[in-house]
Amino acid sequence: MKKSIFSSAKISLGCVTAIVISTLLNLKYGLTAGLLTVLSIQDTKRETLKTALKRLYAFFFAFAISVICFKLMGYNALSFGIYLFIFVNICFIMDWKIAIVPVSVLVTHLISEKSTDIMLIINEFLLFAVGAGTGMLVNMHLHKDNEKMSLCRENLDSEIKAVLERMSVRILSDDKSDYSGDCFKKLDSLMFDAQKTARENYDNSLKNPQTYDIEYIEMRKKQCSILYEMYKSIIRMNTPPEQALIISDFLKKTAVEYHEKNDVRNLIEKLEKIFAEMQYQPMPAERPEFENRAVLYSFMLLLKEFLCLKYEFVCKISTDFVEKEKK
Repeated sequence: MKKSIFSSAKISLGCVTAIVISTLLNLKYGLTAGLLTVLSIQDTKRETLKTALKRLYAFFFAFAISVICFKLMGYNALSFGIYLFIFVNICFIMDWKIAIVPVSVLVTHLISEKSTDIMLIINEFLLFAVGAGTGMLVNMHLHKDNEKMSLCRENLDSEIKAVLERMSVRILSDDKSDYSGDCFKKLDSLMFDAQKTARENYDNSLKNPQTYDIEYIEMRKKQCSILYEMYKSIIRMNTPPEQALIISDFLKKTAVEYHEKNDVRNLIEKLEKIFAEMQYQPMPAERPEFENRAVLYSFMLLLKEFLCLKYEFVCKISTDFVEKEKK
């Protein structure tokens, strides 16, 4: 509620400011500048700037097309319809759909004035500049919310740790009837919030934007997909083989050491040793044991992939940091 009231106040203030500036500049149709400001204000700085640039490019195309149409066919509905047909198609091709309405409103002023005089076109350009410029100024207060992003990472990582801890227990259970995947719904919700916050932080940092949070959350998203496959493997395991106890202990260790700064190299080495040791264990004597061992092996491969994703991420971040330092 508080946020919506602030946004409403910001939009209203921006609109009034644009109208006042237009009035001081003695521009015709000054109210349009206020409308353009309202349409220019987006959720982030980067989005607001991108919108303004798209509309700027579209502005020049629109007025070039409209001037030709109006001079050839007059200031009537037919010529405006032909202009609109050409302009809308260009906007769809160039991904300028967001510019169709506001720029076309400016073009209608040419019909109202029944003129394509250069001074009138300059007037429309200044209306556009005042509207878009005020929209960008209004959003200058937006900045990265590092505290919120940190909380999103912590909540997401804590839930993944909890999933690993549950797996360490459930992998030893014969009865898994009450082991549901509801925890993954919570993970999805936390992931959505984290991705949204990471993107907003990036889009509100026009100077030296960092992609670390976006890449970090993307890595965690891939890990969560693997976690779900691990969960399905546990469900398929009818009777846990004795080797499951080793994996259970390893899962507990992984959960304990699971945090943002851990490069998981030691965990990967430990898992490799477990793989090597299991090669020398006796083959299963009966089919059910063989099937459960196969499922466990599949689970271990997924677990290794889960860890390798984090290791590769840490290596990439370290490499990127070194390259930036060299520059």
